[in-house]
Amino acid sequence: MNNTISILKDLISFSVIGGQSNLPIAEYIVNILKANNIEYHKVFNTTGDKMSIHCRIGPEVDGGIILSGHMDVVTIEGQPWTKPGFSLTHIGDKLYGRGTSDMKGFLACCLAMIPHFKKNVLKKPIYLAFSYDEEVGCLATNELLLSVKSQYREKPRFAIVGEPTSMQTVNLEKGAAFFKTSVYSRAAHSSEVRKSISAIEEATYLIQCLLAKMDQFIEQRNFDERFEPPYTTLHIGTIKGGTSVNIIADQCEFEWDVRNIPSNTIQKILDSFEAFYKKRIDQKQKTFPEFNIKTKAQFPIVPSLHTPKSSEVVKLVNSFTENTSTNAVSFASEAGYFSQAGFETVVCGPGSMAQGHQADEYIELDQLKKCIKFLERVADWSKIKNKAKDNYEKV
Repeated sequence: MNNTISILKDLISFSVIGGQSNLPIAEYIVNILKANNIEYHKVFNTTGDKMSIHCRIGPEVDGGIILSGHMDVVTIEGQPWTKPGFSLTHIGDKLYGRGTSDMKGFLACCLAMIPHFKKNVLKKPIYLAFSYDEEVGCLATNELLLSVKSQYREKPRFAIVGEPTSMQTVNLEKGAAFFKTSVYSRAAHSSEVRKSISAIEEATYLIQCLLAKMDQFIEQRNFDERFEPPYTTLHIGTIKGGTSVNIIADQCEFEWDVRNIPSNTIQKILDSFEAFYKKRIDQKQKTFPEFNIKTKAQFPIVPSLHTPKSSEVVKLVNSFTENTSTNAVSFASEAGYFSQAGFETVVCGPGSMAQGHQADEYIELDQLKKCIKFLERVADWSKIKNKAKDNYEKV
């Protein structure tokens, strides 16, 4: 446990916010891999200032497990922290610092377990796959997965994404998408409301239309009770526009997101919204030619995760956690991408998302201990020579 805490202390010290270069923390992880004589692969972005890392520990055979996490965190700016955000603080049974739960605790456990993985004669490989820019839309995930699939001749079977779930097995996640809608008009004196359209007023109308769509899901009981809330949500995060109280606003923009249950598609929601406001553009441009509305996706759509409860990965991970249940969460992660890439995928990691992204974020020591025990069981499973579908019963 001391080694895990030591590594976590180092990881927390890297203030790599989503969108920023992650090379310092990535090179720190590479040095750990080098020290353990593990061959690794770097996956750079186009400008070379960010990189993902993946490696294999064990034999070159099919059926292994990928342990996945991300190196970036969200900002501490604007939050009422009472402890240093990027310095690990140990008080009682809690370790404080940005990323302790989401999700450097899991990375620290994986890195601390490398010597244990190495000293065992594994029959199935264990892979580590660590990405960047997860917090700003999972921007590196597809390139990381392409590299994993091209670098290894064998095919991994399972993926465990170590987002904070209190070491519970999560097989269902909502998808997510983030958009910015901009309204354009012409500035005019506020006394001349017939000469222009207020971009702010139009934006508020569009916002009400989006929220009405969510109300429609509720009224029609378009539910998936496994989630909380059990319906697709639409949320308005920011809005800004106008220059003065006595000037009709010529511009307004708002940012919004969608968190969809598997039975609803984000693209269909977006298409419906765009079709609606394009009719308004056609109508109003006849009188006000400057009027326009545009919506831009801020990041690619993050796919939902819907791994069946009967799948082998659920049975396997439940054997590691000694649980029989599965869970659904309303946040999105890289798990949906791993599933789309053909890996049987669940989410399971130390810490709670209730602490993630919060001031004075922390993880309990007991969660790290449970994660280490979990990874020991992963290693035990990897030592068994039988087919993967039978192994979970023998751990």
